[in-house]
Amino acid sequence: MLFQVAPHAVPVMLAALASDLPKFVRGHLLSTLAFLVTGESHSSEVEAGCPDLEEECVEAVREGLWTLYEEAAAGDAEAALDVLEFADPDESRFEEFRSALAGRLKR
Repeated sequence: MLFQVAPHAVPVMLAALASDLPKFVRGHLLSTLAFLVTGESHSSEVEAGCPDLEEECVEAVREGLWTLYEEAAAGDAEAALDVLEFADPDESRFEEFRSALAGRLKR
């Protein structure tokens, strides 16, 4: 369930991913981003007039797409792809990248 702070937390998490962090912290941030782009506004937020917090989170994540693509290429690919699947508006770019990455990982 999402609350009003969720979309505002996204840029902070994306900025953190651009820095040198321990692997477990990166994984936690990516998992949290995945929850934010797939979550729903809590009923109290809907009643307060904020029914689309997940869409706001997706928009905020889109500001850092390239950070997530870099993470997918050089870090935790699976977790970054989980977020990108919901956030990248260019489905063909995402699918091409995922295919290329899968091919690279098979080698």
